[in-house]
Amino acid sequence: MLRRLATCAAFATWCFLDTWVEFAEGESTYFARHDPLHAVAIPVLVWELALSLGMLVLWEVLRRQGRTRPRWLHGLFLASCLLPVGIAAAAAVRVSPVNLVPLIRSHWFWPAALAACAVPVGAAFMRPYAASRLMRRVFLYSWPVLAVVLAQAARETLFRYPAASYRDGPLAAPFHNQPKGVRVVWIIFDEMSQSMAFDNRPPGMALPNLDRLKAASFFATAAHSPGASTRISMPSLILGEPVVEAIPRGPDSLYVRTRSHSNAVPLSAIPNVFDDARALGFNTALVGWYHPYGRLLPGCLTQCYWTPQWLNPGIEERLTERSLAYAMWDRAQFQLAALPGAGHLGFVSPGIYQRQEKIELFSTLLSRALEMAADPSIGLVLLHLPIPHPPSIYNPSEGGLTTKGRTGYLDNLVLADRTLGLLRQSMQEAGLWNRSAVLVSADHGWRTAFWRSSPEWTAAEEAAAREGTAGVPFLLKLPRQTSGAVYNKILQSIVTRRLITEILSGRLTDQSSISGAIERIEADAP
Repeated sequence: MLRRLATCAAFATWCFLDTWVEFAEGESTYFARHDPLHAVAIPVLVWELALSLGMLVLWEVLRRQGRTRPRWLHGLFLASCLLPVGIAAAAAVRVSPVNLVPLIRSHWFWPAALAACAVPVGAAFMRPYAASRLMRRVFLYSWPVLAVVLAQAARETLFRYPAASYRDGPLAAPFHNQPKGVRVVWIIFDEMSQSMAFDNRPPGMALPNLDRLKAASFFATAAHSPGASTRISMPSLILGEPVVEAIPRGPDSLYVRTRSHSNAVPLSAIPNVFDDARALGFNTALVGWYHPYGRLLPGCLTQCYWTPQWLNPGIEERLTERSLAYAMWDRAQFQLAALPGAGHLGFVSPGIYQRQEKIELFSTLLSRALEMAADPSIGLVLLHLPIPHPPSIYNPSEGGLTTKGRTGYLDNLVLADRTLGLLRQSMQEAGLWNRSAVLVSADHGWRTAFWRSSPEWTAAEEAAAREGTAGVPFLLKLPRQTSGAVYNKILQSIVTRRLITEILSGRLTDQSSISGAIERIEADAP
């Protein structure tokens, strides 16, 4: 009985092995919105218990009948093994010291994999009794490895940090008599490319709100971001100095190394652009995604709202906490989508669930962004929005958010333009557009080499990606500015912090002074 119970429990654990491997790695706590013990681990454990007991009861019923199990029953068991074996394979790829993702995403991988599987599948079909017995032994004797993974998952993630670590910290007290006049709305469109938005825009693509802002702004044609990833670039922009390394340490701590801090220190320990604004008497706000801003920087923010990135297979979580029943339903869907090759099947593709969740988080962020941009009590607000970053969630022909169809990066770019128009309209209706400085940029450009091997890559994206896409836009409209200016020199967007501080302090009030201020800031940089 114990052997049978252990075999059934191992089968169930294999079905969620990617969950335990991710927890054992210990890297998910920084990006998790909720305590993973309650949001993920408990629903998974309930599923494993149900699977184990269900298999054991069925096994006992068949055993006590005393008859030889028919051939089809062994075949059914072998077919069911495809789920745990597939999940285990995905987990092995995750922890492999060699990056196997480009190999797996290549066009010839799956035909080759199917051909390689032909012999063992044929042998199992010819001798199902022996194959069934072999698989049961594999599950049973895998327990030493499973025990190590489970213990590591508990130590590195599930019981390492208290639930309170996943809650946002206390915000800074608001100023009730902040300086009148200027305010700054800083908009970061994640992964927006200067080339796609302006220089090499595909024919027929209309981005009227970006063009309208460009006509009345200081417009840099050769802006460069401080990093090729959000993990590096956003802390760099907020600090105003290049971050060499960003190291998550738990749910509420990001250690960074910069040019002035050779040893890693907490991000919150280094003065940043929000500290500058607070020192000048301004209220500050941040609406963003990816980094857990509410846990990292609450002490220098008057208001903050953030949403997480989509986590790795096995530990995905919804934006809002779910009841146990709904959480278990989510886990069942996610596990089917995590099977190798599921990305090529539209009805279970992990991209479907990722797009569904992105629509929810984007809609929530947009609502908060419109609110913050039109709030006269906020002197500096950073809006870090997850567009045009893939996956695509917009259909321009229908003018709405969608999870269906072969939409791509370029469609998300249209959504970013539409979002800029909504933000402008919100500020105009509040009477704040003319008295606000508006800075639009990106954390990094479009990483075509990274996305090209995705199952969702489209022909339109391939055609557009022939040009360099690493540059980022940089548009700065000062209060009451109505005419534009083009800046053709190379600009490092790391100057953003100092520019914002000069605007809020009243030292930068005229468009003609922007280029001089940038060159002075770059000259002062260490």
